Amino acid sequence: MATDLFNKRVVKVPDVVGRPLNKAQILLEDAGFSKVVALYRESYEERDTVLEQRPARGQMVYESTEVTIWIARRGYLENLPAIYRRSDAVGRNLVRDLCFLFEHMFDSVEVNLTDNWRFYDPHVAPPEFLDWLARWTAFTLDLDWPEPEKRALIKRAVDLYRIRGTKRGLSLFLKLFTGHEPAIKENTWPFRGFRVEPNDAEEGTRVALDTVILPPVDLASCFVVTMPIKFDTVTPEMVIRIHQIIALEKPAHCNYYLEFAEEQGDVELREFFSIGLRSGIGIGAEVVQAIEGEEDGNGSNGAPGGAPRDPKSE
Repeated sequence: MATDLFNKRVVKVPDVVGRPLNKAQILLEDAGFSKVVALYRESYEERDTVLEQRPARGQMVYESTEVTIWIARRGYLENLPAIYRRSDAVGRNLVRDLCFLFEHMFDSVEVNLTDNWRFYDPHVAPPEFLDWLARWTAFTLDLDWPEPEKRALIKRAVDLYRIRGTKRGLSLFLKLFTGHEPAIKENTWPFRGFRVEPNDAEEGTRVALDTVILPPVDLASCFVVTMPIKFDTVTPEMVIRIHQIIALEKPAHCNYYLEFAEEQGDVELREFFSIGLRSGIGIGAEVVQAIEGEEDGNGSNGAPGGAPRDPKSE
């Protein structure tokens, strides 16, 4: 217990009397108070003006202390006939107390109705309302996307929907999410590969049963996306997100290849291998040993000095 008291921080209570409710709450939160209770009191002051606070201003209390503020409200009683506004001999009014009770219960509903414009602005809408707002424009959001990216994309949802499936739309979408504008090349593919095709209509080529290695792709439906950032600086989560964005925004029949920028000369893109060029395995490297008992035309056994002979040198 003594340790807990020692670790508590003592703060000074700010003066919030006469301020609007939203500014008073900001001042109290900045001072370090996390427990702020707002109660209503009948008054003809401007709505939501702080009338009283407890603890009083200037007191030094622990930051865990609960702060109570009373704010001005007319109450639901003003909407009732005058007969219900009468008080008893000691100034009590049961109807007024009941009205304030209901006002505390349904205050959040009233605030939402008054400030309903917030739900239609992507910049200030509550986080739990963003998915519903995105569906208004048939826009799909990933639940794991950061909140700032969600709000920015919803703000541009109509513009993105008009150019969805195009090079411009994909580039804008990736720029909004990553902060980097990609380079997109259409009608191209980084690899060619090869195909073993039949030479004869009857026999055919039977290399692994007419093997196809990296089948040819339709270049009219291919594109390459190059991100102007090094792969070493990108997290695996961002790579997954980029793939998800491309898969979501590209036409369904298109194939794509994602690559990242590299330093000059660091990585060289090469073909897998080539056949038919001036190359071979073991060609020109044979060494023939003389067979014991075999003599050449000069009557000597093997090459001069007993060294093995090379048939290419003869």
